[in-house]
Amino acid sequence: MNPFLIFVLVMLLGVLPVSIFVYWYKYKGTIIYKTAFAILITNLLVALGSFAVGYFGIKYIYWYIPIGYIALLLGNILFKKYVQRPIKGSIEALKKVSQGDLNVEVDEEIKLNNDETGQMNITLDEMIHNLKDTAEFARQVGEGNLDHEIELLSESDHLRIALLEMREKLKDAAKLQEEKRIEEEKRSWANEGLAKLNEILRKQDDVEELSYQILSYLINYMDANQGGLFIRNNDDPNNITLELKSFYAFNRRKFIKKTFELGEGLIGNCALEKQTVHLTEIPDNYIQITSGLGGSNPHSLLLVPMKMEDEVLGIIEVASFNDFEPHHVEFIEQASLSVASSLNMAETNKRTSELLEKTQQQAEEMSAQEEEMRQNMEELQATQEESSRRAEEFEQQFIELQDEKDELERQLAKTKKELKELKDKLT
Repeated sequence: MNPFLIFVLVMLLGVLPVSIFVYWYKYKGTIIYKTAFAILITNLLVALGSFAVGYFGIKYIYWYIPIGYIALLLGNILFKKYVQRPIKGSIEALKKVSQGDLNVEVDEEIKLNNDETGQMNITLDEMIHNLKDTAEFARQVGEGNLDHEIELLSESDHLRIALLEMREKLKDAAKLQEEKRIEEEKRSWANEGLAKLNEILRKQDDVEELSYQILSYLINYMDANQGGLFIRNNDDPNNITLELKSFYAFNRRKFIKKTFELGEGLIGNCALEKQTVHLTEIPDNYIQITSGLGGSNPHSLLLVPMKMEDEVLGIIEVASFNDFEPHHVEFIEQASLSVASSLNMAETNKRTSELLEKTQQQAEEMSAQEEEMRQNMEELQATQEESSRRAEEFEQQFIELQDEKDELERQLAKTKKELKELKDKLT
């Protein structure tokens, strides 16, 4: 058999299979296997060309040059296909990712390579996908969607851990901001309510009308359902009572009482303790709220004392189907101070007006009495002058009578003397 043919068969049937098997067994699934395969093909072609030159003679050297170039070209093509192209695709993708471009698509054919390049590109594709998820999470958080979730890739996923920490801090900040906003709304609600209440307090002077205007405003502003305003009655200092001055939407009250003494019932205890009473469990039949469907017990009852310098001037009672929140209670407590001051001022003005009217009446009576006394004095003076004139006349008459008496006495003495002389003569 031709030695060249034997060499070719040995190379193709012996060296090539054995080499491929050894490379596959030792480097299967690696880039080294594909690189070695490309080098093996090149070396086989070079070996065949070299053997042919050696066997047929140097005159066939011209066959060696194209075979060598073909071997190099074939090796280069195989190397580019199995090694350079996947690595170059990974480098291009990494360049775009490094520039912040996540719209990178890794070639599916490259990812199917069962070697380091395939694993690298699969990992690269996962990294791009994870970065997109991370970017989407950051975008959602930036738009205010703080409930958007993302899972950690590992315990050392510093980027997502930092983003999750940032989200929690933003949640805390948003929660704090929301709490501040709610508190500000509550504060504005209370301030606006107090301002409108002060307008009502400035417009009314009559205690009963003022009480009704105050109560109806508070009930409507708080979205409550029913209420009453009790004012202290000081007519009897030894028996201070709280009288229902005005009411709003009352249906009926237990025992239908409109007056409470200190310490009597919830109203009296609130006035005695001087503390706000907030009940969510109302005694049966204590109070009912009437609606279109009938009457039922309220869910919340609020009793607030109207204090002025630690002295209770009355009680504000508000009932509602809804719960009273702390800012509602605080609003009523602040309003009670203004109401107490206004009611006290209205009561003071009323008493002052009554005293002024009484004083004016007394002044008119005194003026009438003074006029009467003046007339009496004039009459008395005239009487006195008449008495003086009569006294003078009486005195003059007395003097005349005295003179007449003296004259009579002289005449009597003279007559006695004459009688004596006559008697003596007769004797």
